Amino acid sequence: MTTTHDQSAESVDFDRWYRQRHGYSPFPWQSALAARVAAGDWPEALTAPTGCGKTAIIDVWLWARLCGHGVVPRRLVYVIDRRLVVDGVSDYVERLIDSLPVSDRPGLARLRGGITIDEDWLADPRRPAVLVSTIDQVGSRLLFSGYGVSPRSAPIHAGLLGNDVLFVLDEVHLAQPFLRTLARIQALRGEAIALPWRVLVMSATWTGERTHGLTDADLAHPVLASRLHGAKPARLVKLRKDARRERALVDEARAMRAAGAGVIGVVCNQVARARAVFEALHAEDEAVLLTGRVRPGDRAALLETTLPRIAVGSREAGRAPLYVVATQTIEVGADLDLDALVTECAPLSALRQRAGRLNRIGELASAPMAIVHRLDKHDPVYGPAVDDTWRWLSKVASGKPKHVDFGLVTMAALMEAEPPPEESAPASPLLLDAHVEMLSRTGIPHRIEVAPWLHGWERGTPDVYLCWRAELADPDPSAALRLAPPMRHELLAVPLHALRRWNADIADVEGTVSAQHPRDTERWGRPLWRWDGEAVSRVSITEVRVGDTLILPPEVGGCDRYGWAPDSSATVVDLGDGERRVRLHPKVHPELAEEISALLDAETTTAEQWRALARRAGLQRPGRVFAHARGCVVLAESAWSSHGASRPVALAEHSGAVGARVEAFARGVGLDDELVDVLRRAGCAHDLGKADPRWQAMVGGDVDAPLAKGPGGDDGWLTLPRGWRHEMASAVRQREPLLRHLVGTHHGLGRPLLPCAPDPALWRRLDDWPEVFAALQRRFGPWGLAYLEALLRLADWSVSEEEQRCD
Repeated sequence: MTTTHDQSAESVDFDRWYRQRHGYSPFPWQSALAARVAAGDWPEALTAPTGCGKTAIIDVWLWARLCGHGVVPRRLVYVIDRRLVVDGVSDYVERLIDSLPVSDRPGLARLRGGITIDEDWLADPRRPAVLVSTIDQVGSRLLFSGYGVSPRSAPIHAGLLGNDVLFVLDEVHLAQPFLRTLARIQALRGEAIALPWRVLVMSATWTGERTHGLTDADLAHPVLASRLHGAKPARLVKLRKDARRERALVDEARAMRAAGAGVIGVVCNQVARARAVFEALHAEDEAVLLTGRVRPGDRAALLETTLPRIAVGSREAGRAPLYVVATQTIEVGADLDLDALVTECAPLSALRQRAGRLNRIGELASAPMAIVHRLDKHDPVYGPAVDDTWRWLSKVASGKPKHVDFGLVTMAALMEAEPPPEESAPASPLLLDAHVEMLSRTGIPHRIEVAPWLHGWERGTPDVYLCWRAELADPDPSAALRLAPPMRHELLAVPLHALRRWNADIADVEGTVSAQHPRDTERWGRPLWRWDGEAVSRVSITEVRVGDTLILPPEVGGCDRYGWAPDSSATVVDLGDGERRVRLHPKVHPELAEEISALLDAETTTAEQWRALARRAGLQRPGRVFAHARGCVVLAESAWSSHGASRPVALAEHSGAVGARVEAFARGVGLDDELVDVLRRAGCAHDLGKADPRWQAMVGGDVDAPLAKGPGGDDGWLTLPRGWRHEMASAVRQREPLLRHLVGTHHGLGRPLLPCAPDPALWRRLDDWPEVFAALQRRFGPWGLAYLEALLRLADWSVSEEEQRCD
């Protein structure tokens, strides 16, 4: 456990910077890590145990970037396979960002299903950013198959995640298949785009030469010493084969309350069991249910009232008794501090993580645990690893009743004296260049499921993302949904099999099926719509694919304030409004139904009338207005949409602005002069096809004063064929392969095919497109070519946003 590191001038500077951010000094190992990074000596793994401040890797990365210490990737992607922890780490980063001058603040994103055009981390590729994500979200995006991301947007995500990134894998024992996939991507990236790309794992049990862990100074540190040496005696509770686990977990929790414990955690291996335990405890005492199967909007509301009572530091102010019933979602990194813990048996690595939420900063001399186990033929979540762990615990246990101390130092000594059974890593396929070639062809539906590269062969179906919307009461809700697509705070992640069977028999481990069931869809009669990132369509349950974003009517139930609740038939609260928009629809805002209907029925209705109504609905500063047959969507001034344009923009003005913007992007990220020049010219040429007289008639321009965007014109007498692509008309004017490719793909098509209809003559002039695409992929690598495309597309997005923003 102990290593030594030199204290350098760089680490002293980091100490001062860290104190300014947090109000206290870093631990010695954190300072030593900063010194190593400043010297360009990046470790491969951080081995500090839980509770020792591993999240400070984000501070070290940001400090090194701001100070210009060596080659530090522009984006840090913190990967952790627990949804609740994604929010906890994001909250940590938010506090860190708020402590900085505005000019030094990085972007922050929580990666979940779906994509919105105004995501901060996408707005400017020059800006440093922290992305906090589960494996499914970041892994699928990295493999050109982002869950909830449209195929046309997928190359942007793959390009930005495949270049200028530091991946930090927290508790890498949960992520072995993904780690192997990252290693393969490192080998397949190529060197044409010379931007850094690095992987750093975090695990207390990692073995290797280039590790960084606790020092002797850490072991003597007064704060760390109390965390490392605090006792956590876990009593082993073996159940009879006919005993009910729910009843035993409830009884153990109440016994701990009777013994004087205040905030008691109860961790279950399955969501359905956690809800049953919660309901039993909540019937008589105050309790809260925390799972990863909850909408972020509901989770935020839940934690706003609960977290102050259970977070680290809450003991000082005194706190009332509370049962915290949870699933695996709290295992890793969650900043909770429990007085006592009851848990189902699980693999030893999971139990150690759960124990990490107990007496987290060592304020108590001892904190009790109880591990409940019933021998089964095969655990539906963890398989034989649970029984193997129980046998090991029974072997090393002492005393009467038998107990095992899960204190950090004591457990490490136990494991060294009596090595526990090895937990097998899931077998996973090797990512080959042929796989990447197929995945990167985002214009061809390949139906390749990327989950095995993320979680291994044995893991089950990944999640789908559910959204409940009142607009589904309309005969055709597609217009309303396109104008106000699903947003992250309203998406609930559940495994596809749980949706098909409409049950809660699931675990809270991403990518894992808790029980294998045949597909049961015969009685599935609920209306279901799919949002693919650009459009909505009605689908049947048999047509649903993993990663889909699905929309249901609130009347079908299935969700409450605690998350996935398939037994609930209560109308689900619609969370589709927010700070960035409001939907003026009679079903969404029944209190304004009469006013909405009056505006819809009026012969003339102004945008200002809709904005006035939006203010009454709670939108602070309403901006752009999009009316549809059943209502209206009003965006905040700070938000924008790619749907239509309200202001005319000259073609030459827009093209020149995009050329200048992408040049600034390319220079800012450090590309060479040749690539900068190609991107600048691509920006200037990307919309030349819009000079077509038919386009100008459609947007209200003319050939003498062509527009790039406009509110519309006299398109009755002269219209474009449906599906005509202006980027193809722009591309045929170019001869250089890379320049032509960038122009032709700036709306996400052309990877590797362009549409033949409705202009076959135009298509024939680009008949070598697939061959050129393949040659460019070989030259720049799949992620390098996607990165160049992303720079141009993001420049176009950012310029368009400025042109259409309501000030």
